[in-house]
Amino acid sequence: MDLSIILPTFNEEGHITDFINEIKKNIPAGTSYEILVVDDSKDKTGEVLTANFSKDENVKIFLRKKRGLATAILYGINNAKGNRILLLDTDFNHDPKHIPMILELGKYFDVVNGSRYIWGGGMENAENRWMGSKLFNKFVGVLLGVSTTDNTGGYIIFKRDLLEKLALEKIFIGYGEFCIRLIYGFKLTKASLMEFPVVYGRRRSGESKTHFSKYVFVYTWAAIKTLFNGKKLLKIHSAN
Repeated sequence: MDLSIILPTFNEEGHITDFINEIKKNIPAGTSYEILVVDDSKDKTGEVLTANFSKDENVKIFLRKKRGLATAILYGINNAKGNRILLLDTDFNHDPKHIPMILELGKYFDVVNGSRYIWGGGMENAENRWMGSKLFNKFVGVLLGVSTTDNTGGYIIFKRDLLEKLALEKIFIGYGEFCIRLIYGFKLTKASLMEFPVVYGRRRSGESKTHFSKYVFVYTWAAIKTLFNGKKLLKIHSAN
């Protein structure tokens, strides 16, 4: 299979059907794919998914009790069959229209990362905090010595076999800070990496689960811990 798309969902009943349909519209013809939806919702997202996609052979639905964003993604990874894995937020921050571009770039690079902070990127939904987020991501990049400009966005595709080198249970913990550890882990594997510009769209319904001011301490602490303990993210190192 060419591609596994992992969608962690939490209270997305108002737009999840439209989002999945947009993904399907943007997958190039001839691409074999699966969409793995890992749902931790308290609302009726699970019911909506089951009603609309239970008979769709390309969509796999996993219903869980709330266990957190990072563990939902790891659950999806552990059930994925694609040669490449694409991570997407499900609130339309990550626009599916970029999928053809990211798949094309993925032919030439091990990892392709969407960035809000290179030319052509941006944030429609939070213009007032764009600069603060950009500066924080710059800080993370300098601290960890990574070339990426967006280390917290999570719009990323990578070769599945890269994961065989990483201690995934030490990366996919908590909330969005897993992105910092994942990108640093890819650096340790010496994976080739390319960024492309993305503009975060406005949420279609519901409330955002990410408030930068709330998570900035968590993300900063995650970056510092990664600096000093990052080698433990490699599976070989963890086994020693």
